[in-house]
Amino acid sequence: MKKPVIETIAYKAIKILFDMLALIPPTAGEKIALALSKIWFALDKRHKNVAIENITHAFGDQMTSYEINRMARKTFFYAANMLFETPRAYTWKPDDLSKHYTIKGFDHLKAAHTKGKGVLMVSGHFGNWEISVQLNNLSGLQCCGVYRKLDFLPMEKYFHEKRESTGSRLYPLKGAAQATFRELRLGNCMCLLIDQNAKRHQGVFIDFLGRKACANTGPAHLALAMDVPVIPYFFVRENGKYRLEVLPEIPVIKTGDMEKDILVNTQNFNRVIEDIIRRYPDQWFWIHNRWKTQPLTD
Repeated sequence: MKKPVIETIAYKAIKILFDMLALIPPTAGEKIALALSKIWFALDKRHKNVAIENITHAFGDQMTSYEINRMARKTFFYAANMLFETPRAYTWKPDDLSKHYTIKGFDHLKAAHTKGKGVLMVSGHFGNWEISVQLNNLSGLQCCGVYRKLDFLPMEKYFHEKRESTGSRLYPLKGAAQATFRELRLGNCMCLLIDQNAKRHQGVFIDFLGRKACANTGPAHLALAMDVPVIPYFFVRENGKYRLEVLPEIPVIKTGDMEKDILVNTQNFNRVIEDIIRRYPDQWFWIHNRWKTQPLTD
């Protein structure tokens, strides 16, 4: 059987699977996710250790080992539950969004958008970041984003289609710079998740949750080059719903010293993510090896 045929069959199977998952009620989905997360936590020693180590470094002086272990388990549960939450969110109609979302701080985004320069929106892998696919309908603005392509093409095709099905435009990370500039020049919102580990040549070292972390400098370069307002946003889980929390504009520091400005702005952007993590520590994706890249030692 030829590869295109196999990929077509795989795509249809994936679509059927996720369409079925979308039909599972939230309570039942949570029960299944809890069972799956317990199995995952028991078998996946590598990611379990990453989560526990990350939480220990960040909160070890405030939490007991039992509390750290419990938070790590909750991280696995939230990740497993995204299997049900995400396809369900794809099916929600614009008129029904108030049943699932509340919004706090929208005036910050509205004020930034009225400047007419476009808006750089920054967030992280927090809450359920995938449900941001409804951001267009929630805000009434054209919101676009950059994402990392999946290696398995049928899965990539499915998620790309679904992510754009609510009106957003999504661009693969590789080669996204031109599209990003274009969208901002049109006055649109460009959403970036900026909390993942960066390779040494792509980033600068900042303070993040008590440790040096390598953060991508792209957002700071973009904010400085385009002179656009920077707005943080997060989707927070809250009492069975999701709260879109939009925070005040982050001032972009521009002194003329490019190297210093990149470092300071990158630190400031990430500090907002650190603050939201400290407010809701169980909702961040602790499984990711955020501190993988470390400064060189003599």
